[in-house]
Amino acid sequence: MIELVRRLPFRPPLDPSNLYGHLAATAVPGVEEWADGAYRAVVPLPGGPSVVTVGLPEADAVPVRLVLGEAADEEEALRRVRRTFDLDADPLEVDAALAADPGLAPLVAAAPGRRVPGTVDPEAMVLRAVLGQQVSTAAARTHAARLVAALGAPLEAPDGGLTRVFPRAADLVAAPERVAEVVRMPASRLRTLLGVAAALADGVVDLAADPRVVRAALLALPGIGPWTADTVLMRALGDADAFLPGDLGVVAAARRLGLPDAPRALEVRSRAWSPYRAYAVQHLWATGEHAVNAVPA
Repeated sequence: MIELVRRLPFRPPLDPSNLYGHLAATAVPGVEEWADGAYRAVVPLPGGPSVVTVGLPEADAVPVRLVLGEAADEEEALRRVRRTFDLDADPLEVDAALAADPGLAPLVAAAPGRRVPGTVDPEAMVLRAVLGQQVSTAAARTHAARLVAALGAPLEAPDGGLTRVFPRAADLVAAPERVAEVVRMPASRLRTLLGVAAALADGVVDLAADPRVVRAALLALPGIGPWTADTVLMRALGDADAFLPGDLGVVAAARRLGLPDAPRALEVRSRAWSPYRAYAVQHLWATGEHAVNAVPA
């Protein structure tokens, strides 16, 4: 294994609260963890599974430690870290656009530089979005952890709490009975999970395609609605304009702020926040009390 230490620059300000908080609170045991003040994750790369450790921001850079199977994977590993932590965002532009709305202006002023958390493993995030349908964050994490323990390939060299790779979509397709045994979800959602896995494995859903194409492909699958598709766009593809008008946390926040709380009306209001509606989601979520909104102590 090859160990490297890097510093990834970003444009300040960067508010770490919801960014690191979300990644820590939703971390799937075995493939992710929060340890010693850093987010750590297993990243499937061409040269084999690698491990990234990302510390809290320091001035205008984020410290990163990589443990790679091959040196050639460094560029891709760092690209995924940059996307996961939204390090290429222009926070001044985003904040100015959102603060133009009086309903969001106080939130932006209170937390300038919010980022949208992404993922180091887009394929896994699609499957996790299905696991998260209509359940709590904790329940979704439990379902994902069971899948990892049952079907995730073990690391040759476990690193702390990181022991496995999140199973690939093809792994689920190859073992539907085992999936049904371990995830313990309603039959309809199980069919959706396996259907999405098959679509990923067969290339019907191609995560390298344009986000609008990915969204349409997902919505064409049984059991996939706008919440799941737009969660994938926001978390897996880094779409800055993805919006979740039907999300319970977003609706509750809109109600508290005196914004429209009916999904259709909220979607119409959100058009004024375009092309940065995914950042508006982060500000809205942050008005609630949830572990995703704070860096772990």
